[in-house]
Amino acid sequence: MNFRPKVALAAVLACSSLAVAAVEIGDSVPTVRGPRLDKPGVSLPSPRHQVVYVDFWASWCVPCRQSMPVLDELFRKHGGAGFTVVGVNKDVTEADARRFLQSVKVTFPLITDETDVLARAFDVKAMPSGYLVDRKGVVRQVHRGFTSHSAAALESQILKLLAEAP
Repeated sequence: MNFRPKVALAAVLACSSLAVAAVEIGDSVPTVRGPRLDKPGVSLPSPRHQVVYVDFWASWCVPCRQSMPVLDELFRKHGGAGFTVVGVNKDVTEADARRFLQSVKVTFPLITDETDVLARAFDVKAMPSGYLVDRKGVVRQVHRGFTSHSAAALESQILKLLAEAP
């Protein structure tokens, strides 16, 4: 067998450089844009200088049924203080998302990501996945999954970021 370690190492390094790194704490948030699911034809408001929670969700995601109402409550409660939520839907079809939203109603902005552009940019690893971003555009917390304990921790983190100077 003619194994050449230098060639093998070069191949591994080349392949690893193609992998997308997950968005983690301390990273700048990727640009979040997409067609509006909740208000077709309307642009997503700019979250500049706001604390933002970017939430990836799907109709087939059981924990999303729990997280979406909690996120909506946090959005309504702290929106006036500079907090917003942007829901990024991961369903294959928009019709699936719309059926879900008939029973799980939210008031925060929703966009679709049918082509996985945003999911790849964030390297989403679980559903739901949420990224809490400070007023400077830096990811301060990453939440994967959702439990009843997640809500209190998330609200505490939001309040801490809202208290920071812009």
